[in-house]
Amino acid sequence: MASRLLLLVFIIVSLAFPVSSLSQQACRAEFSVGVIGATGDSFRGLGADDFTARAAKSAIAIKSVTFDDGPRRVLFVADNGKKINSNTRKVEIEMVNAMMAAGRPGDTFALIATHGVKRTAKFGEERANLTSVLAQEVDSKSGATVGVLDAVMEGIEWFGAPANGDAIVVIAAELEGSRKANPKAVAKALAEHRIRMFGLALGPVATKSVVAGGTMTSTTSQGLAYTTPGVGDMVYNTGDENFFPLTSRSGGLVLGVLGGSRQAYNLDDPKVKQMLGQKARQVFSMIGAFYRVEIAPPQLSHAEEIKVDVVERIHKIAPQMWLLYPAELGPC
Repeated sequence: MASRLLLLVFIIVSLAFPVSSLSQQACRAEFSVGVIGATGDSFRGLGADDFTARAAKSAIAIKSVTFDDGPRRVLFVADNGKKINSNTRKVEIEMVNAMMAAGRPGDTFALIATHGVKRTAKFGEERANLTSVLAQEVDSKSGATVGVLDAVMEGIEWFGAPANGDAIVVIAAELEGSRKANPKAVAKALAEHRIRMFGLALGPVATKSVVAGGTMTSTTSQGLAYTTPGVGDMVYNTGDENFFPLTSRSGGLVLGVLGGSRQAYNLDDPKVKQMLGQKARQVFSMIGAFYRVEIAPPQLSHAEEIKVDVVERIHKIAPQMWLLYPAELGPC
Protein backbone atom coordinates (compact mmCIF):
# COMPACT_ATOMS: atom_id res chain seq x y z
CA MET A 1 0.00 0.00 0.00
CA ALA A 2 2.82 2.39 0.92
CA SER A 3 4.61 1.66 -2.35
CA ARG A 4 1.45 2.39 -4.34
CA LEU A 5 1.00 5.66 -2.48
CA LEU A 6 4.60 6.67 -3.19
CA LEU A 7 4.13 5.79 -6.87
CA LEU A 8 0.97 7.93 -7.04
CA VAL A 9 2.76 10.87 -5.39
CA PHE A 10 5.67 10.52 -7.86
CA ILE A 11 3.31 10.56 -10.85
CA ILE A 12 1.51 13.67 -9.58
CA VAL A 13 4.76 15.50 -8.85
CA SER A 14 6.20 14.46 -12.21
CA LEU A 15 3.19 15.86 -14.06
CA ALA A 16 3.34 19.12 -12.14
CA PHE A 17 7.14 19.50 -12.14
CA PRO A 18 8.67 17.42 -14.99
CA VAL A 19 12.25 16.31 -14.43
CA SER A 20 14.76 17.93 -16.78
CA SER A 21 15.19 14.93 -19.10
CA LEU A 22 11.45 14.59 -19.67
CA SER A 23 11.13 18.35 -20.08
CA GLN A 24 13.81 18.40 -22.77
CA GLN A 25 12.17 15.54 -24.66
CA ALA A 26 8.79 17.29 -24.61
CA CYS A 27 10.18 20.67 -25.61
CA ARG A 28 9.07 21.86 -29.05
CA ALA A 29 10.97 24.87 -30.35
CA GLU A 30 9.26 26.82 -33.12
CA PHE A 31 9.71 30.20 -34.76
CA SER A 32 8.34 32.06 -37.76
CA VAL A 33 10.18 32.60 -41.03
CA GLY A 34 8.82 34.96 -43.66
CA VAL A 35 10.03 34.16 -47.17
CA ILE A 36 9.28 37.11 -49.41
CA GLY A 37 10.01 38.43 -52.86
CA ALA A 38 10.74 41.94 -54.08
CA THR A 39 7.05 42.89 -53.98
CA GLY A 40 6.64 41.67 -50.38
CA ASP A 41 4.56 38.65 -51.40
CA SER A 42 5.26 35.33 -49.68
CA PHE A 43 6.74 32.31 -51.46
CA ARG A 44 4.53 29.25 -51.02
CA GLY A 45 5.16 25.54 -51.36
CA LEU A 46 8.43 25.23 -49.41
CA GLY A 47 9.12 22.28 -47.12
CA ALA A 48 11.55 21.30 -44.39
CA ASP A 49 14.15 20.14 -46.93
CA ASP A 50 14.20 23.61 -48.48
CA PHE A 51 15.54 25.35 -45.34
CA THR A 52 18.78 25.36 -43.38
CA ALA A 53 19.33 26.75 -39.89
CA ARG A 54 22.36 27.28 -37.68
CA ALA A 55 23.02 28.60 -34.22
CA ALA A 56 26.31 30.33 -33.48
CA LYS A 57 28.37 27.12 -33.36
CA SER A 58 26.21 24.28 -34.68
CA ALA A 59 23.62 23.27 -37.25
CA ILE A 60 19.99 23.15 -36.18
CA ALA A 61 17.87 20.17 -37.23
CA ILE A 62 14.60 21.23 -38.85
CA LYS A 63 11.79 18.83 -37.97
CA SER A 64 8.87 20.35 -39.88
CA VAL A 65 7.76 23.43 -41.78
CA THR A 66 4.14 24.60 -41.94
CA PHE A 67 2.82 27.42 -44.08
CA ASP A 68 0.64 29.64 -41.90
CA ASP A 69 -1.79 32.17 -43.37
CA GLY A 70 -4.28 32.08 -40.50
CA PRO A 71 -6.02 34.98 -38.72
CA ARG A 72 -3.78 37.70 -37.32
CA ARG A 73 -3.88 40.19 -34.47
CA VAL A 74 -2.29 43.47 -35.56
CA LEU A 75 -1.65 46.53 -33.40
CA PHE A 76 -0.94 49.85 -35.09
CA VAL A 77 1.20 52.36 -33.19
CA ALA A 78 0.86 55.71 -34.97
CA ASP A 79 3.23 58.59 -34.25
CA ASN A 80 1.64 62.01 -33.76
CA GLY A 81 4.73 63.80 -32.48
CA LYS A 82 6.09 67.18 -33.47
CA LYS A 83 7.31 65.91 -36.84
CA ILE A 84 3.84 64.72 -37.85
CA ASN A 85 1.84 67.53 -39.45
CA SER A 86 -1.78 67.35 -40.59
CA ASN A 87 -0.81 66.16 -44.05
CA THR A 88 1.42 63.41 -42.67
CA ARG A 89 -1.39 62.29 -40.39
CA LYS A 90 -3.54 61.84 -43.50
CA VAL A 91 -0.77 59.59 -44.84
CA GLU A 92 -0.97 57.52 -41.64
CA ILE A 93 -4.74 57.21 -41.96
CA GLU A 94 -4.43 56.20 -45.61
CA MET A 95 -2.00 53.39 -44.78
CA VAL A 96 -3.96 52.11 -41.77
CA ASN A 97 -7.07 51.97 -43.94
CA ALA A 98 -5.15 50.16 -46.70
CA MET A 99 -3.84 47.51 -44.27
CA MET A 100 -7.26 46.93 -42.74
CA ALA A 101 -8.74 46.66 -46.24
CA ALA A 102 -6.13 43.99 -47.02
CA GLY A 103 -7.13 42.11 -43.86
CA ARG A 104 -9.27 39.00 -43.85
CA PRO A 105 -12.55 38.58 -41.92
CA GLY A 106 -10.75 36.76 -39.09
CA ASP A 107 -8.06 39.42 -38.63
CA THR A 108 -8.43 41.82 -35.71
CA PHE A 109 -6.87 45.24 -35.30
CA ALA A 110 -6.08 47.72 -32.54
CA LEU A 111 -4.44 51.16 -32.44
CA ILE A 112 -2.51 53.45 -30.11
CA ALA A 113 -1.94 57.05 -31.23
CA THR A 114 1.08 58.54 -29.46
CA HIS A 115 1.86 61.98 -28.00
CA GLY A 116 -0.64 64.48 -26.65
CA VAL A 117 -3.56 62.78 -24.93
CA LYS A 118 -3.19 59.08 -25.65
CA ARG A 119 -5.96 57.75 -27.89
CA THR A 120 -6.67 54.06 -28.35
CA ALA A 121 -8.91 51.53 -30.07
CA LYS A 122 -8.54 48.02 -28.66
CA PHE A 123 -8.90 44.60 -30.23
CA GLY A 124 -12.54 43.77 -30.90
CA GLU A 125 -13.66 47.30 -31.72
CA GLU A 126 -15.11 48.17 -35.12
CA ARG A 127 -12.39 48.83 -37.69
CA ALA A 128 -13.87 52.25 -38.43
CA ASN A 129 -13.09 53.27 -34.84
CA LEU A 130 -9.35 53.00 -35.51
CA THR A 131 -9.29 55.64 -38.22
CA SER A 132 -11.70 57.92 -36.34
CA VAL A 133 -9.38 57.80 -33.30
CA LEU A 134 -6.35 58.51 -35.48
CA ALA A 135 -8.11 61.40 -37.23
CA GLN A 136 -8.75 63.27 -33.97
CA GLU A 137 -6.84 66.50 -33.52
CA VAL A 138 -3.71 66.26 -31.36
CA ASP A 139 -3.84 68.23 -28.11
CA SER A 140 -0.42 69.84 -28.34
CA LYS A 141 -0.97 71.78 -25.08
CA SER A 142 -1.53 68.68 -22.99
CA GLY A 143 1.23 67.83 -20.56
CA ALA A 144 0.44 64.13 -20.85
CA THR A 145 2.37 62.30 -23.52
CA VAL A 146 3.28 58.77 -24.52
CA GLY A 147 6.22 58.05 -26.78
CA VAL A 148 6.28 55.52 -29.61
CA LEU A 149 8.25 52.90 -27.67
CA ASP A 150 6.13 53.51 -24.56
CA ALA A 151 3.08 52.73 -26.70
CA VAL A 152 4.73 49.58 -28.10
CA MET A 153 5.44 48.31 -24.58
CA GLU A 154 1.86 48.98 -23.49
CA GLY A 155 0.48 47.39 -26.63
CA ILE A 156 2.48 44.21 -26.11
CA GLU A 157 0.41 43.57 -22.97
CA TRP A 158 -2.82 43.93 -24.98
CA PHE A 159 -2.10 40.66 -26.80
CA GLY A 160 -2.19 38.53 -23.66
CA ALA A 161 -1.21 34.93 -24.42
CA PRO A 162 0.89 34.74 -27.62
CA ALA A 163 -0.80 33.63 -30.84
CA ASN A 164 0.82 32.72 -34.15
CA GLY A 165 1.54 35.79 -36.22
CA ASP A 166 0.94 38.51 -33.63
CA ALA A 167 2.35 41.75 -35.04
CA ILE A 168 2.84 45.42 -34.23
CA VAL A 169 3.06 47.95 -37.07
CA VAL A 170 4.77 51.20 -36.10
CA ILE A 171 4.02 54.18 -38.35
CA ALA A 172 6.43 56.88 -37.21
CA ALA A 173 8.96 59.50 -38.17
CA GLU A 174 11.28 58.35 -35.37
CA LEU A 175 11.28 56.28 -32.19
CA GLU A 176 12.65 58.97 -29.87
CA GLY A 177 10.76 60.66 -27.05
CA SER A 178 9.64 57.79 -24.82
CA ARG A 179 9.72 58.41 -21.07
CA LYS A 180 9.95 54.83 -19.80
CA ALA A 181 10.69 52.38 -22.60
CA ASN A 182 14.03 51.99 -24.36
CA PRO A 183 15.00 49.96 -27.45
CA LYS A 184 16.68 47.13 -25.53
CA ALA A 185 13.64 46.63 -23.29
CA VAL A 186 11.33 46.65 -26.31
CA ALA A 187 13.49 44.11 -28.16
CA LYS A 188 13.41 41.80 -25.14
CA ALA A 189 9.64 42.13 -24.70
CA LEU A 190 8.97 41.44 -28.38
CA ALA A 191 11.08 38.27 -28.19
CA GLU A 192 9.45 37.05 -24.98
CA HIS A 193 5.93 37.53 -26.36
CA ARG A 194 6.85 36.22 -29.85
CA ILE A 195 5.57 39.39 -31.52
CA ARG A 196 6.99 40.58 -34.81
CA MET A 197 7.39 44.32 -35.28
CA PHE A 198 7.01 45.97 -38.68
CA GLY A 199 7.44 49.60 -39.59
CA LEU A 200 6.35 52.24 -42.07
CA ALA A 201 8.95 54.97 -41.68
CA LEU A 202 7.87 58.57 -42.12
CA GLY A 203 11.48 59.73 -41.82
CA PRO A 204 14.98 58.47 -42.63
CA VAL A 205 16.18 55.20 -41.11
CA ALA A 206 19.80 54.32 -40.28
CA THR A 207 21.31 50.83 -40.39
CA LYS A 208 23.24 50.77 -37.10
CA SER A 209 22.04 50.47 -33.51
CA VAL A 210 22.94 49.20 -30.06
CA VAL A 211 19.65 47.34 -29.55
CA ALA A 212 21.46 44.05 -28.90
CA GLY A 213 24.38 45.56 -27.05
CA GLY A 214 26.59 45.84 -30.12
CA THR A 215 26.55 47.19 -33.64
CA MET A 216 23.84 45.78 -35.88
CA THR A 217 24.02 46.18 -39.64
CA SER A 218 21.91 44.69 -42.40
CA THR A 219 22.94 41.27 -43.66
CA THR A 220 22.38 39.30 -46.82
CA SER A 221 19.17 37.79 -45.45
CA GLN A 222 17.83 41.28 -44.78
CA GLY A 223 18.96 42.57 -48.18
CA LEU A 224 15.52 44.04 -48.71
CA ALA A 225 16.74 46.86 -46.50
CA TYR A 226 18.55 48.37 -49.43
CA THR A 227 17.06 48.75 -52.91
CA THR A 228 14.76 46.21 -54.50
CA PRO A 229 12.10 46.51 -57.21
CA GLY A 230 8.72 47.47 -55.84
CA VAL A 231 10.06 48.45 -52.43
CA GLY A 232 12.58 51.21 -52.99
CA ASP A 233 15.20 52.92 -50.85
CA MET A 234 14.54 52.94 -47.14
CA VAL A 235 17.89 52.84 -45.37
CA TYR A 236 20.07 55.92 -45.12
CA ASN A 237 23.33 56.96 -43.54
CA THR A 238 21.44 59.11 -41.07
CA GLY A 239 18.10 58.85 -39.33
CA ASP A 240 16.53 56.81 -36.57
CA GLU A 241 19.06 54.18 -35.47
CA ASN A 242 16.65 51.77 -33.80
CA PHE A 243 13.79 51.41 -36.26
CA PHE A 244 15.51 48.96 -38.60
CA PRO A 245 17.11 46.62 -36.01
CA LEU A 246 14.04 46.51 -33.77
CA THR A 247 11.92 45.33 -36.67
CA SER A 248 14.43 42.99 -38.33
CA ARG A 249 15.56 41.32 -35.10
CA SER A 250 11.95 40.52 -34.21
CA GLY A 251 11.38 38.86 -37.58
CA GLY A 252 9.78 41.90 -39.22
CA LEU A 253 10.91 44.73 -41.48
CA VAL A 254 10.61 48.49 -41.94
CA LEU A 255 9.70 50.11 -45.24
CA GLY A 256 10.43 53.75 -46.00
CA VAL A 257 7.44 55.90 -46.96
CA LEU A 258 8.43 59.56 -46.80
CA GLY A 259 12.16 59.12 -46.25
CA GLY A 260 14.03 62.32 -45.56
CA SER A 261 11.73 64.37 -47.76
CA ARG A 262 9.50 67.10 -46.34
CA GLN A 263 7.42 66.93 -49.51
CA ALA A 264 3.71 67.50 -48.95
CA TYR A 265 2.05 64.51 -50.56
CA ASN A 266 -1.17 65.27 -52.41
CA LEU A 267 -3.51 62.46 -51.43
CA ASP A 268 -5.83 63.45 -54.28
CA ASP A 269 -3.11 62.30 -56.67
CA PRO A 270 -3.90 58.68 -57.70
CA LYS A 271 -0.18 57.87 -57.98
CA VAL A 272 0.44 58.96 -54.38
CA LYS A 273 -2.49 56.93 -53.07
CA GLN A 274 -1.27 53.96 -55.09
CA MET A 275 2.23 54.24 -53.62
CA LEU A 276 0.98 54.49 -50.04
CA GLY A 277 -1.43 51.62 -50.56
CA GLN A 278 1.34 49.49 -52.06
CA LYS A 279 3.62 50.03 -49.06
CA ALA A 280 0.83 49.22 -46.63
CA ARG A 281 -0.23 46.08 -48.52
CA GLN A 282 3.39 44.90 -48.70
CA VAL A 283 3.65 45.08 -44.92
CA PHE A 284 0.35 43.32 -44.39
CA SER A 285 1.34 40.61 -46.87
CA MET A 286 4.43 39.89 -44.73
CA ILE A 287 2.26 39.76 -41.62
CA GLY A 288 -0.44 37.61 -43.15
CA ALA A 289 1.66 34.64 -44.26
CA PHE A 290 4.86 32.96 -43.08
CA TYR A 291 6.32 29.52 -42.31
CA ARG A 292 6.24 28.02 -38.82
CA VAL A 293 9.56 26.21 -38.52
CA GLU A 294 9.80 23.52 -35.84
CA ILE A 295 13.30 22.47 -34.85
CA ALA A 296 14.96 19.89 -32.67
CA PRO A 297 15.89 22.12 -29.71
CA PRO A 298 19.65 22.64 -29.60
CA GLN A 299 21.36 22.39 -26.23
CA LEU A 300 21.86 26.09 -25.53
CA SER A 301 22.76 27.58 -22.17
CA HIS A 302 21.94 31.10 -23.34
CA ALA A 303 20.39 32.92 -26.29
CA GLU A 304 22.42 32.70 -29.50
CA GLU A 305 22.24 34.40 -32.88
CA ILE A 306 20.73 32.17 -35.57
CA LYS A 307 21.03 32.07 -39.32
CA VAL A 308 18.19 30.71 -41.45
CA ASP A 309 18.35 30.35 -45.22
CA VAL A 310 16.90 28.40 -48.11
CA VAL A 311 19.02 25.82 -49.92
CA GLU A 312 20.97 26.71 -53.05
CA ARG A 313 18.50 25.15 -55.51
CA ILE A 314 15.74 27.44 -54.18
CA HIS A 315 18.01 30.47 -54.53
CA LYS A 316 18.62 29.52 -58.16
CA ILE A 317 14.89 29.33 -58.83
CA ALA A 318 14.15 32.63 -57.07
CA PRO A 319 17.30 34.77 -56.63
CA GLN A 320 15.27 37.73 -55.31
CA MET A 321 14.18 36.12 -52.07
CA TRP A 322 14.58 37.40 -48.52
CA LEU A 323 14.01 35.70 -45.19
CA LEU A 324 12.59 37.43 -42.13
CA TYR A 325 13.00 35.62 -38.80
CA PRO A 326 13.85 36.31 -35.14
CA ALA A 327 17.53 37.09 -34.65
CA GLU A 328 18.08 34.92 -31.57
CA LEU A 329 17.18 31.44 -30.35
CA GLY A 330 16.97 31.01 -26.60
CA PRO A 331 17.35 27.93 -24.39
CA CYS A 332 14.36 25.63 -24.72
